[in-house]
Amino acid sequence: MTSRSTANSPLTMLQKQFREPRVVARFDQALRDWSTEEPALADVRCHRDLVEVLATRDYVRHDAVLHALLARAAVAGAAGVVATEMVVNAMLPVVPGIVGRVVRAARAAAGGVGARRGVTGGGVSSNEDSRDIQASVIGHLWEQSRCYPLRRRHHVAANLMRETQRAAQRDFGVDHGQAAADVVSMDDDEVHRPVAAVPEEMGASEELLGLLSWAVEEERLDDHAATILTTRYFGGPVGRDGVATDRQIGALIGLSQPTITRHRQRAFEQLAEAAAEFPGRDLPWAG
Repeated sequence: MTSRSTANSPLTMLQKQFREPRVVARFDQALRDWSTEEPALADVRCHRDLVEVLATRDYVRHDAVLHALLARAAVAGAAGVVATEMVVNAMLPVVPGIVGRVVRAARAAAGGVGARRGVTGGGVSSNEDSRDIQASVIGHLWEQSRCYPLRRRHHVAANLMRETQRAAQRDFGVDHGQAAADVVSMDDDEVHRPVAAVPEEMGASEELLGLLSWAVEEERLDDHAATILTTRYFGGPVGRDGVATDRQIGALIGLSQPTITRHRQRAFEQLAEAAAEFPGRDLPWAG
């Protein structure tokens, strides 16, 4: 077994991390505190309770619980990070499917499917390395969880999955508006249909761009945060409707990728605080 095996993949390593006793204990403590403050979490007093609730097919309950966690995730500081970890952990089972769809969409968009030998559960053939795609998907899942538009209370898991997939597709050169992306946008599996039923609403990415534009105009972001986020979403290399990677942003403004990643996370914390006063947060189409 090589060092590039699935045992050391970003997904597997993150799953192991979230199973560590110290991490579970942190989740348990947070949920004990939040269950006394948040009605949607009243019967979710530990991580095991959370797992059991999300393992059911009560999708209305899923929406309520995930939305309550996402509201916590939008808060700056340690509590926000813990809530984001819980949401990401809950959504990790969808990562292989997203990776597979991104791979297939990228192939279709490029016009060459090619031979597929030794297809894995992630939908990636044995002669293709999915680690970069997997890392991208997980990173975007974190981002979507941290900055989820809280006025969208319905189909929460589907919204997270859809916007994560779209963001990852853009990273690998696929516009979600292309037919190639639409064809492979969701597995046609009975188990996934309740989650895949996406309402006709403005996309979360579009809402985020509207929020970003407003926050910049209102000077709710410091100059550095505004530069990073406007470069990410409005940067020339990927176009106004695309998303620049941290590496691309770093090349443009002269900072290393790890530095950009740290600064981008702080920028999103500022943006999340600004979102509480965003004028469009209560529009009727918000859901």
